[in-house]
Amino acid sequence: MELKSILVIRPSSLGNVVHALMIVQTIRDHFPELEIDFLVRDRFAPIVELCGSVDNIIQFERKGGLFGFWRLLKKIREKRYDAVLDIQAQFRTGLMVLAAKSPLKIGRRDAREGSGIACNHIIDLPKNPHPHQVDTFLQFLPALGKPAQLGSPVDFQVPGVATIVPELASNPPILLLPHSRGKEKEWPYFRELTHRILESMPGQSVVWDSHIPIPSLELEGITGFFNTTGKTSIPEMISLVKAARVVVANDTGPMHIAAATARPTIAIFGPTRFEKYGAYPLDNPRNRNIQSQEKDWSDVTVDRILALVQELAAL
Repeated sequence: MELKSILVIRPSSLGNVVHALMIVQTIRDHFPELEIDFLVRDRFAPIVELCGSVDNIIQFERKGGLFGFWRLLKKIREKRYDAVLDIQAQFRTGLMVLAAKSPLKIGRRDAREGSGIACNHIIDLPKNPHPHQVDTFLQFLPALGKPAQLGSPVDFQVPGVATIVPELASNPPILLLPHSRGKEKEWPYFRELTHRILESMPGQSVVWDSHIPIPSLELEGITGFFNTTGKTSIPEMISLVKAARVVVANDTGPMHIAAATARPTIAIFGPTRFEKYGAYPLDNPRNRNIQSQEKDWSDVTVDRILALVQELAAL
């Protein structure tokens, strides 16, 4: 199949935008000269802007009202695409697909709110009744004449970690991401894990990062510990992820960035199921998805996570 330009539509959310970028990277591997446009909600555009495999970004301003949405549809119609991929598959994105000029409009069999009507090619879904999101997204590749197999790590173009914490340039950190959307998703033992890593792995640095500040008074002043929570931009956060020796995270968007960039990742899950939302590929030895069966997280002990940190750090 000869392709010169495509439009990928995935406005939200952060984790799913990252998953869509994994598909974009795979498409780029197959089609090095292809022009790839990506339609994304303005809130998540900064992530997409850092991906070297995306050529142009179309921003969806969710708070722009009807007039803003009309402007968006006009923007979509300015260009002709060889293919349009509606990875989101909702009513609003169906309208975007309708507006697009393309002979090939690819949608999902599980499309919601009637959005599949806008498409002239519907992808098959994985046979697994509860597939991972990436496995579902990979089914768009056969529609482009390529196998449903993941390609190279996502190419996020960010500054070196030395611009954030100079000490990390020669000492790749264990990166801990203690925050998640919803307290019920947050493993409560990151502080104890930090102490244990610093005690058991001499010379090893540990960094906490999050888009919101998380106090760490009892850890301040300890050699090798750095708290950048509430201080880093999106590019800086990704720089920390790419520099990390191991990433330990809750179910959160940055965890998916770690997996997408092929960093050793320990993802800790509570109420959500890792089978659908875990660090992908699920069967890759560098990814360890831990599912708690208890509301108090008592089955996910610090000893258990520390052992995994030490194992992955040795890879």
